Amino acid sequence: MPSIYHIAIADDWEPSLRIASYEAATRGVLWEPGDHIRAVTAAGVQDVLDRHYQDLDLPLLLVELDPEGLAVAGVDVEQDAGSDEARVLGPIPSADPAAVVSVRPLERVDGRWRAPGL
Repeated sequence: MPSIYHIAIADDWEPSLRIASYEAATRGVLWEPGDHIRAVTAAGVQDVLDRHYQDLDLPLLLVELDPEGLAVAGVDVEQDAGSDEARVLGPIPSADPAAVVSVRPLERVDGRWRAPGL
């Protein structure tokens, strides 16, 4: 399975590095057992930014996740065939380089959040 991506508010992601566990499901919503953290394929990043984050004026990060690395860490990923959406079924091990491939700051261009070329 190729990489999946989670959009994180920087103020949520950075503290997770100290405890090695990121638990924000999506903007303003914490992960709870039995629920999931939202992620998308590369093709879905801009759509998620457009639908859910354009009104937000806080630093955002694009977190690239390796589904196989997450599985090794004990965190399953579900993705429906033909869908850009994925569900990370547990907290993200934020300090695990096998699970977290990269973390990049997102930029606003002409007042709009833009996905980098993926």
